[in-house]
Amino acid sequence: MDRVRKNKIVEKSNNQGFSLIELIIVLLIMSILAVFSIIAFGSKDLFYADHQAYLLMDAFKEARQRALTQQETIRVELSKEKREIRIINENEPGNAADDVVIKRIPLAEEKYLLTFDSPPANMDNAPQEPTPVPTASFKSSLHPHSLGEKVATLRFLKNGNVVNEGSNEVGDNSVVTGATFYFWKPRVADDKTITNKGVVIRAITVLGSSGNSSYWKCGVKNNQCSEWTH
Repeated sequence: MDRVRKNKIVEKSNNQGFSLIELIIVLLIMSILAVFSIIAFGSKDLFYADHQAYLLMDAFKEARQRALTQQETIRVELSKEKREIRIINENEPGNAADDVVIKRIPLAEEKYLLTFDSPPANMDNAPQEPTPVPTASFKSSLHPHSLGEKVATLRFLKNGNVVNEGSNEVGDNSVVTGATFYFWKPRVADDKTITNKGVVIRAITVLGSSGNSSYWKCGVKNNQCSEWTH
């Protein structure tokens, strides 16, 4: 008789479903997941600096490899106006008419506030490489595929060196040079003003002597970028 009573009690308990405590725990977990989802989706544009920097480094690696294997000069342009990376095969030296755009790589739209044409104001120093890597400069292009655009240009040679754009459309008088390209997300002030200080700061360096490229990141502490790491 006692066994029957116990079975009925267990059966009744099992049919009651979740307890109040269990429901509270489930709701709490769902709330935490929702908060994390909102944070993730709301701040995903902060990671555009990483993504875009890697796109440029991939372009440099491809250009270097093509130059070495094809034994031709491969040009890489980063366009400020069109917000794109172009990889160009210069083909016959001294003739810009036969240059061919191998690849166009679009960058993030302006609405994401990604800056890449100048370094942020809150940097204490630049990434340190064994040889000089000055900040990349954006100049009005003389090249047919980007005529008049503000572009930063590196030309990868078949001997492994990297040179600048030179003095004309075919790159005459170019010199061996490295370059540093910055990708950063500006801080937006409380009054919605876009500042010249970065909250996420990344950089790509290219060595003029070898064409090797590196990815760098700088942790921002107290609104200042002080230390670069690979």
